[in-house]
Amino acid sequence: MAEGDTVMRMARRIERAFEGREVVSAEAPNPRNPIRPGVDRLEGRGLEQAETRGKHLILHFGEDLALHAHMGMNGGWYAYGPGQRWKRPRRSAWLVLDLGGVEVVEFGGTMMRLVRPVELGRDPRLARLGPDILDGPAAVERAAENLVAAPSLELGEALLNQRLVAGIGNIFKSESCFEAGLDPWRQISALDRDDVSQVLEVAARQMERGVETGRRPGRIYRRVGQPCIRCGQRVLSRGQGPESRTTYWCPGCQR
Repeated sequence: MAEGDTVMRMARRIERAFEGREVVSAEAPNPRNPIRPGVDRLEGRGLEQAETRGKHLILHFGEDLALHAHMGMNGGWYAYGPGQRWKRPRRSAWLVLDLGGVEVVEFGGTMMRLVRPVELGRDPRLARLGPDILDGPAAVERAAENLVAAPSLELGEALLNQRLVAGIGNIFKSESCFEAGLDPWRQISALDRDDVSQVLEVAARQMERGVETGRRPGRIYRRVGQPCIRCGQRVLSRGQGPESRTTYWCPGCQR
């Protein structure tokens, strides 16, 4: 699943593609895309802002029109120049925006809609989101308050709860707990407030590096059975939370 750092990188990629350009033509090749009947509303418009809210992407095309998308597990936005090979077949694209020499393409999302910006404020999915982990220190502090207010949750489960903190996914859940030296299976009630703040600050730093470099830490994620790079014990993994999302951790050095 696209995590907050990936979505922000997509937003920046889209903004760069739109510099000095507007939509010459808009197409929704995939028949499952719900905006297909009205996709031509995007034609003739320039992009005012590409906004991220956790794992949600919102493209603002003026005071009367915005595109709201969620990439789910496999979705992604790409910008292709003339003659560049596409990542997937054109017929599978959810959206193709021809900017005149550059094409902005979205594949594989779980949700896409065209709305008036005022409707975004009434969207329950957006209203339920916690502070975006990439919105700076104040957002991290608010997220820490939210986690402390959910004492019965395990740390790893709480980090994935988008109502408590938005943007963290499975990779950064495991990697931030590892870097902070905290056991993702401990309940929030068993942690100090400083511990909760620390793991969120670590996640924010890791994701900020991901935004800038496109690289993610790989110190423990998907390293099950391998020796821990810190203490040498074998890395373990197990499903966690109501969706049984896989958590990776070292029983030797995460306490």
